[in-house]
Amino acid sequence: MMMKYTFTGVILSTLLLSACQSAGPLLPQAGGLRPNTGLTSQSAAQLNRTPVKASQHLQAEAIPGELIVRFKPGMAAASQNTLRSLNLSTVQSIGNPALGIQLVRTAPANQAQALQALRSNPAVAYAEPNGIMSIPQVMPGRATNAPRTPVAYPNDIMFKDQYAHKMTDSVKGWEIQKGRPDLVLAIVDTGVDLKHPDLSAKLTKGYDMVDKDEEPMDGQGHGTHCASIAASLTNNEIGVAGYAPNVKVMPVRVLDNRGSGSWADVADGIMWAADNGAQVISLSLGGGSDAKVVADAVAHALSKDAVVVAATGNGASNRKSYPAAYPGVVAVGATDNQDQRARFSQYGEWVSVTAPGVDILAAFPTYASGMPGKDYGAISGTSMATPAVAGLAALVRSQYPQLKQADVKKHMELTSDDQGDKGFDIYYGHGRINVARALATPPGRF
Repeated sequence: MMMKYTFTGVILSTLLLSACQSAGPLLPQAGGLRPNTGLTSQSAAQLNRTPVKASQHLQAEAIPGELIVRFKPGMAAASQNTLRSLNLSTVQSIGNPALGIQLVRTAPANQAQALQALRSNPAVAYAEPNGIMSIPQVMPGRATNAPRTPVAYPNDIMFKDQYAHKMTDSVKGWEIQKGRPDLVLAIVDTGVDLKHPDLSAKLTKGYDMVDKDEEPMDGQGHGTHCASIAASLTNNEIGVAGYAPNVKVMPVRVLDNRGSGSWADVADGIMWAADNGAQVISLSLGGGSDAKVVADAVAHALSKDAVVVAATGNGASNRKSYPAAYPGVVAVGATDNQDQRARFSQYGEWVSVTAPGVDILAAFPTYASGMPGKDYGAISGTSMATPAVAGLAALVRSQYPQLKQADVKKHMELTSDDQGDKGFDIYYGHGRINVARALATPPGRF
């Protein structure tokens, strides 16, 4: 998984539709589960761009003729002279213009020469191609037989099929905290179905980095599903329950309707969310390339005191995935309905915590999208575990508002349920999250 940011290895599961619809069987996809190893010619065509190899040291593919350059502080005048001398035109600023990060364009034939010239220029902090990623292979999952123990709260009609909440002790946690209504959790993804009945009433102003407008509508479906896991309206007698029932959701679209998005748009989306008040940022996307612009965006969000939560990836290996592997990020692996590590979940010393990510029932768009149905359904991946942890981070910030982002990360780690080898291990990190324990344990008392 290397180039353009997309959701990390979502695996389609048995479809669970609302009561008014019938669920049909899903056909297996050729190839089954595999790691996302990069952009295909088909996915490049989806962007109306042809992939070309970037510099060998990046080992990535890039959008032809597009470069990301960051100028050193105080080099505004020099930056314009540099761009003019190389016949580079500015496409957009990435993040606040004061940061000096720009997406620039040149003729594809001149890209290598321009990149070399920028990297040797003393006014330039770094320059890199505008990398790209595509949707990985997906496959059907297995139906979940969830416990059907009646509960007083919530009354969502599909809650009985959400095994993840029982496993993470959500109901007991909600007795303590359901989330502050003024707390904003950003879903930086494919957008959100802005009219979904389980989400629309809690959405706050978002942005579409792909189409450059304020209507981040989800054409693919993945972002809607992630938003639903994190914070669906709860106890409203329809659909499903979200981990942080009362918080606001900020939809930020950085991936197009085929699930593809550039480094520039992903970085811009992360920084936009942080600059517009998101206290938690959920990133169910990633890849194997360490993009400097995305690292800068994460560092910017952390400096704004946002908790950044990201998926470890579905490559079933110890290969690092970014942005999850960046310092300060809550890197999330996936577990299954037997409370075991999901076989696809990537692992390593960089993993923070795990959460249920197999056969996770949540909202789909109410219209046709890239999901295998409408309204509600179940899919699998570290993409699904990530918004669960983001939802918990929102609850922790609501319960203990004095905690800074680094403290929230540590608190979730220390209050997780130890899995695997005693103490920290590379497969579960610090453990599988426990909502009730995180909310009932005062900070510093472990």
